[in-house]
Amino acid sequence: MAIISVSFILSIHFFLKTLDLSIPIVAGESENHSKPHFVLIVQELENPYLLELFEGAKNAAELNDVTIELKGTKQTNLDDHMKLIEMAIASKVDGILTQGLSNEFEPVFQKAIDKGIPLILVDSNLENNDFVTYIGTDNYEAGYRMGLMISSEIQEETKVGVLTGSLIPNNLNERVQGFLDAIEVDKRIKVVAIESSNLSKIQGAEKTYQMLRNDPDISILYGTSALDSQGIAEGIRKANLEGEISVYAFDALEDTIELLKKGDIDLLMKQEPYLMGQTGVNLLIDVMNGQKIKKEYHIPPTLLRKVDVEDEFK
Repeated sequence: MAIISVSFILSIHFFLKTLDLSIPIVAGESENHSKPHFVLIVQELENPYLLELFEGAKNAAELNDVTIELKGTKQTNLDDHMKLIEMAIASKVDGILTQGLSNEFEPVFQKAIDKGIPLILVDSNLENNDFVTYIGTDNYEAGYRMGLMISSEIQEETKVGVLTGSLIPNNLNERVQGFLDAIEVDKRIKVVAIESSNLSKIQGAEKTYQMLRNDPDISILYGTSALDSQGIAEGIRKANLEGEISVYAFDALEDTIELLKKGDIDLLMKQEPYLMGQTGVNLLIDVMNGQKIKKEYHIPPTLLRKVDVEDEFK
């Protein structure tokens, strides 16, 4: 019995290590709080882009006298992400912000709504979503726009490699599909590889290096997330091809801005995660106050080149 008990305790311990499950309220406790209690649940707790989103949410929460916590998995895991949402529902939080990574999330989202808990999606939307509000980039349109930019800038037949953070989240898939649709009519462009970095800079660098080894004629690489941008730059350095490959990528964070400034990235699509988080909290408060909100709030991204950032980051 002692051995079984120890084994059980260790199993629980290692399960908890894979998640951030420390929502410190029990069912019903939030009703006794003097101010609303929200939770933001994300796919990658240490992702700089999502941390910036949380900063925006915290700012809005402080201004409105609301408590908000950041919860999430260490790495993207749909089942564990849904468990965190279930825990938030059971804890009777007053509002949930999260990502619509997959349509598998629909039942748990509906459960929150049925329980009277406002739930809003940020950054990543469900496919064909018609029942829960989304705040963020129009990811298909962003990918399409990136494809048009590449098509307008090339002068000859061009091979392209695509590195996407994951093949799971809807937002990244939309950026890939929008890109592919935009270049479909341009017969000069051929996509020779689409690889996943698993939202890891190390894996992104390795996948980039392998793409360039498998097809040395690749002259453009397209990355769909900030970590992809960094992985692509490292993979190009490893292949000794700096300056020979044009890089089109997403997210203007400190590291990617530095790569843009150095010329390792040619074009960045800057999203607004801070504003997404800020808007999300404000809309949760509106819903709590009985106000009606729209189903979509698109926050347009902007395109950045080296000239746009070199003065600011000297």
